[in-house]
Amino acid sequence: MSTDSKSQPTPDAAADPATALFSFWTQWLEQSTRGTQAMLEAMQTASDPQQAQRHWVDAVSSSIEDFMRTPVFMEAMKRNLKMMTDLKGLKDQALQGVAQHLGQPTVAEITGLFERLNSTEQTIVTRLRAIEERLKAVEAKLGPPGP
Repeated sequence: MSTDSKSQPTPDAAADPATALFSFWTQWLEQSTRGTQAMLEAMQTASDPQQAQRHWVDAVSSSIEDFMRTPVFMEAMKRNLKMMTDLKGLKDQALQGVAQHLGQPTVAEITGLFERLNSTEQTIVTRLRAIEERLKAVEAKLGPPGP
């Protein structure tokens, strides 16, 4: 288990898997520590953390914007939306077929019935108002009821 000054395993250490694994993780931790220290030093030299955050958000924003405008992404979105609308159409057809076989009304039939009933109700209300107005006119001609 001998190593030289640069944390490189010697040939006899390469034969031992535990030593090789230990050496790998030791080197990885040293590199990670150096990278973290470099990043912390760079962050400390930044005068305004909000400005650094704004730069980061701007960079991410432009990166995402550029990605979303690529022809590949646009084509993928087009296909995805077409697939979703096609699946919804197939689902609606299947539900309509099942409802028809079971003798159950569909949403479209219920909506149509509601609209017809609502229209009929409005017609009746309009006619009743006209009748009430004519009744008031007749009552006004006859005069007030006597005791």
